[in-house]
Amino acid sequence: MESLGQKLKEARETHHYSLEQVSRDTHISKQYLRALEEEDFSSIPGETYVIGFLRNYAEYLALNPEEMVTLYKNMKIQEQPLPMTELLEKHPQRPRSLGLLLVLVAIVILGAGGYLVYRLVASGRTPAVAAAGTEAAAASPLPQKEAYLLQEEVLTRWFSLEDIIQVPVNGNQYPLQLTAIGETLTVQIPGASLELAVGQERLLDFNNDARFDIRLRLNDLDASGEIKRANLGFYKMTRGAVAAAEVEAAGQPEPAGAEAAGAEEESGQAESGQAAEEAVESAAVPAPSPATPVSGLAILQSSAPEPFRITVNFRDYCLFRFFLDGEREERFFHKGENFSLDVKNEIDLWLSNAGALKMMIAGRDVDLGKPGEVAAKNIGWIREESSGQYSLRVSTLD
Repeated sequence: MESLGQKLKEARETHHYSLEQVSRDTHISKQYLRALEEEDFSSIPGETYVIGFLRNYAEYLALNPEEMVTLYKNMKIQEQPLPMTELLEKHPQRPRSLGLLLVLVAIVILGAGGYLVYRLVASGRTPAVAAAGTEAAAASPLPQKEAYLLQEEVLTRWFSLEDIIQVPVNGNQYPLQLTAIGETLTVQIPGASLELAVGQERLLDFNNDARFDIRLRLNDLDASGEIKRANLGFYKMTRGAVAAAEVEAAGQPEPAGAEAAGAEEESGQAESGQAAEEAVESAAVPAPSPATPVSGLAILQSSAPEPFRITVNFRDYCLFRFFLDGEREERFFHKGENFSLDVKNEIDLWLSNAGALKMMIAGRDVDLGKPGEVAAKNIGWIREESSGQYSLRVSTLD
C-alpha cells in the first residue's frame, strides 16, 4: 500500500515541482514540506500544524485533502503500541466460591446504595457527592484550541470558526480569533471586536503604538457546510516610518484596536499640515507601476455592448475565482495551465496572486497586478454619458 509521504512526493514530481517552488507558492517552510514527504511528523510543532500543512499541500498538488488527512490519522492509530503484556499475561484463577461471594457482596452494596439515594431524593435533598462533582466539573477549564502562529510576511489561507491566529509584534504575540461566521465575519482581537464583509480590509494595531502592524482582508466566506470557515489574507506592514494616524489621514481603511480613538485624534492633527499629507501620500500610497492598469482602464469602445472573450495563461500557482451570470466558480491553477471564458456583458474576478497570470481581454494583453498581490476586478461594459458610446473597462472592486 502506498504511503502518505509517497503520494505527496510522487504527485509533486509528476507536476515537476521542486520543494523550493512549493514552499514559495504555499508559504509552507521547505523543512516542513520535506517532513511531510518523509513522514517525520515529530519535527512539525503540533498536530494542528501537521493537518493544516497537509491540507494546503494536498490542495496545491490537486490531491483530495480529506483523503490525505484520513490517511495521516490512520497512520497515527496504527503507530499506537498494542497492549501485548496485558494479552500475554496469565491471570491467576480464583475459586468459584470466592467469585460467587464477591457477586453477592456487590449486590448487597448496590441495593443499599440505591435505597439510600431513593430516601434522599424523596426527602428533597441532593447527595453531597453529586453536588461536589457538579462543582468540580464547572470549575474545570475547557480545552483550549491550538493557535496558528503567523510567521509569514504574506499569508492567504482558510481558517475555521473559533480558530486562533497568534500575531507576533515586537517580541510579543497577540491573539486574533474567529468568533462568528455568517453573511459577515466577526473576529476578536485584544480590546476590540471587528466585523468584516467579503472583500473588506482592516488595518490592525495590536500593541497600541499608533502604528499599524497587520493589514487583514476577508477574501471569502463558507458558512454553508458543517465546518464554517473564512479565507483570510494577512499582510505584515513594513512601512515602519508611517504612523497609524498618518495612514488614516491619507485615506486608508479605518484602524482597529484598543487605541483606535487615539489614532483618530492624531489623524486630525496630521491633516492640519499640507506638508504632512504630501509626505504620507508618498510613503503610504505608492503609485502603481506602469504595467499595472489603474481602475477604469478602457479596453475598447463600441456603440453597444457585445460579447467578449477572456483568455488566461497561468505562469505560477494561483487561486482564481470568478462571478459570471449569477454563478460563482473557483479553482486552483498551476503553472502552464490555460483558461478561457466567453462573457456577454460583465464579469467579476478575484485572484490570490495577480502577477501569476497573463490575461488577454478581447484580444488585448492586460496585467492585473503584481506577484503575490491579491486583486479583485470587474471587467464589463460601461456607457459613457458624454458620447453615448460603451467602453469595455477593467475596474478595481471595492
